[in-house]
Amino acid sequence: MTISKGFYIIGKSFYMLLPKVIRTQYRDSILYYLELLRKIKFKLSSSRYKLAVSIDNLNVEYTLLSSIIDRKSSLNSQTLINNDGSISYLEELEGPTLDINLYYFKKISILGGTDALLNNDTLYHEELLSMDEHHDLKRHDLFLAFDKKRKEKVYLNPVSIKSLEDRDKLYISLLKEHSVNYYHWMTEIMPRAIFCNIKLQEEKVVSINDKKIVFLVDESLPSQCLEVLENLISFDFSIEVVLKNELIQCRDLIYCSSFWQSLDNTSGTLNVSEFFVDKYALNLLHTKINEKFIYKKEPYRKIYLKRSKSQIRSIVNNEYVESEMKKVGYELVDTSSLSFLEQVKLFSEAKVIVGASGATFTNILFMQPGTTAINFYPSHPSINHGIFQPLADISGVKLLHYKTHPIDDKSIHSNFFVDLNIIKNILKDIDK
Repeated sequence: MTISKGFYIIGKSFYMLLPKVIRTQYRDSILYYLELLRKIKFKLSSSRYKLAVSIDNLNVEYTLLSSIIDRKSSLNSQTLINNDGSISYLEELEGPTLDINLYYFKKISILGGTDALLNNDTLYHEELLSMDEHHDLKRHDLFLAFDKKRKEKVYLNPVSIKSLEDRDKLYISLLKEHSVNYYHWMTEIMPRAIFCNIKLQEEKVVSINDKKIVFLVDESLPSQCLEVLENLISFDFSIEVVLKNELIQCRDLIYCSSFWQSLDNTSGTLNVSEFFVDKYALNLLHTKINEKFIYKKEPYRKIYLKRSKSQIRSIVNNEYVESEMKKVGYELVDTSSLSFLEQVKLFSEAKVIVGASGATFTNILFMQPGTTAINFYPSHPSINHGIFQPLADISGVKLLHYKTHPIDDKSIHSNFFVDLNIIKNILKDIDK
């Protein structure tokens, strides 16, 4: 076990140290052997769990505090700027989304880095149940193996176990795959936190007056994410960090189910239902933000969002693009160092936002109605233009999806080339 684990870590470290051009060229063969090592590791060291088809199969005591069923969400038509400069439109969409269930568990286990629920040898995980064979498994380092076709067994190897038995504390789980990503934190986690905030103050089943509220969050959560929590939750609370792959045995836990599914599909053909963002969730967040912040200025700033070459989906002619954008009056801004409140101020004052697709576009939720955002994407069959469109729908922003020239067609995360003449023509129309 130790030898195979060591080889796997060394192999993966070596792979990441290789120049990017070599990693890309030999990616399949290198990752194949890493996958073999990973399989050796899990066979020697992991534990097998049965995948439950419902919460009831966990055989734990719980109270259903709140439930909203038979829900639908929608997506406005998306405006595409094609890489030849032509404009096309995608159809409006409406469809069902997940039921929302708020649970109070008297005794349950959870796992750091995922929103799985566990009891003894049984595991419940809504997205694992929904996966098909073409979907990517989000956490290979946590779910060491999973048969996506039969959906019976999941292999895990928790690194540590912690027991939370304090009778004077009520824990709320905000653990989730991708929770440390700002987009997923804002669109998936914060709506669940706000929903808990609302319902715990309404319901009489669980008294929060005589208990200390503790939010359980994943390790490595950016400071901006914690700042959002501190600004938008009305009751007093503390935060406890859960390590990745740490099994938490919890005595009193509040758990809110997912509002929508985000199934990963980075190389297949797009199916919008795999990533259909819930507007009810976004409205909870948008309402809280508008209650907290009053926009005093008319939008006037023109912002170009800088993006490092080291990031995925980088712009290969980035220096030229930045130089030209500056010439036509755009501020060049790197949002990575900005606090949450600074980002709210920046986007609420923006008349136009332009830049490469990334988590910072989550902030179009703070833009004022009638403003414009232009998002650069690499052209790929799996690109989902519905990722940011619902946020634009909620805030009344005109969102333009520019399909750039990708360097290769292997992934939705390919680097790409921006034809700035196309963008300049669009900007001239906006300024009229």
